[in-house]
Amino acid sequence: MAPAPDLETLKRDAASGRAAAQYKLGMWHLRQQDPDVDHQAARAALEAAADQGFAPAISALGYMSLRAQGTDYDPQRAADMFQRAATAGFPEARYRLAEMYAVGSGRGQDLETARQYFCQAAEAGHAGAMCQYAYCLFEGLGGPSDRITATHWYAQAALTGEPRALCCVGWRFETGHTLNPDPARALACYMKALRAGYPGGGFAANRLAITLDDESIARAQLLSGAPLEMPPIQDIGASQHSSAPRVIGWKPRCVLFKDLLSQEECLHLIAIAKPFLRVARVLDRSTGKRVLDPARRAQSARLRDPLRDLVVWNVAQRLARYSMIPPENAEPITVLYYARGDEYRPHHDYYDPRTPGSRAGLAAGGQRVATFLVYLNEVEAGGETRFPDADISVPPVAGCGLLFFNCKPDGTPDRAALHAGAPVISGEKWLLSSWIRSSAYPLDEG
Repeated sequence: MAPAPDLETLKRDAASGRAAAQYKLGMWHLRQQDPDVDHQAARAALEAAADQGFAPAISALGYMSLRAQGTDYDPQRAADMFQRAATAGFPEARYRLAEMYAVGSGRGQDLETARQYFCQAAEAGHAGAMCQYAYCLFEGLGGPSDRITATHWYAQAALTGEPRALCCVGWRFETGHTLNPDPARALACYMKALRAGYPGGGFAANRLAITLDDESIARAQLLSGAPLEMPPIQDIGASQHSSAPRVIGWKPRCVLFKDLLSQEECLHLIAIAKPFLRVARVLDRSTGKRVLDPARRAQSARLRDPLRDLVVWNVAQRLARYSMIPPENAEPITVLYYARGDEYRPHHDYYDPRTPGSRAGLAAGGQRVATFLVYLNEVEAGGETRFPDADISVPPVAGCGLLFFNCKPDGTPDRAALHAGAPVISGEKWLLSSWIRSSAYPLDEG
């Protein structure tokens, strides 16, 4: 990356002891493209500013510890730094500290305190905190549910152009939840989110647009280019609830959950995972090493700290409730991306104890006794989950969850759990996968 035109001036100002310049210099180092990032220089500049009590620099040092940028992963130190910057009134630090209290990273889990910090950061104008505070209110996390006030905060964030909030407001216009139904305004919100680079904006817009007439689409296009206008929020509309689970197979045991995740949760998981996607690997059952496998064509991102935010934590708790297996037995949620033509050929998720390489998998939390899949978007064609030996095929429907057991009730592997991700014929496929172990999964596992 080319140096900024005023880099030499910035360096001189930093050397003269100006805290704001030291902070900007440290952030400049962090924003370089790998392998040009100089973490040592970044830390030195930020520490110089932090020594003068400059809250943004203190918060940035906390984030470096949380991301293991040029240092060991240290959530306790990160939380301490965020606490210092939050006490100084820095909204970003309050937001980060709230996330750590929400998931119990670097601090004991305390949803009530998390909600308070989200509220403080939201009131200070932090758009991300507005969304998380609204999510707390909507879900009743850390306090009572208040869906009218939740819509208020989503609206406040949407007015700043926050794309996640725009999709949340769009859903309310679409469904009539706390806002009078207005499909054209809903589509306009989704289009605004898409233009802001939010991947879910396109999924929501395409899904809704095919149900509208040309006049409504034309109106939505006009509205999408104008400033967002919010009508009065009202106590109307029913909230989204997951329908009763439905058993779709006994060999293997398979259970379907319609509307398990909300649109907001699906789109948020896609958004936070997308920048961290890497080519998916599998455990070689002969060597125990993670390798590329032509049978699996996909990309994946594992949502560990700091990607494990309030929404990820809440989704994990929901999966645990429905599987009736403790949440600590689940591996970190993984988001999978399948492009056109990508697939995962027939395979088993359990570790075959007869193969030498499976010992590495079994050593970390024991056997994979169950798998929970949740589709995060509508796939144009293809992408079904198939169980060839059971003649079961589950089409990808956004928000729909599929729980199946890889082992029999006695704990032995169930060969009938052979399954495959069918090729994506058209469009793309986003999928949440949660592999559930027979005992607690170590948090420090990769």
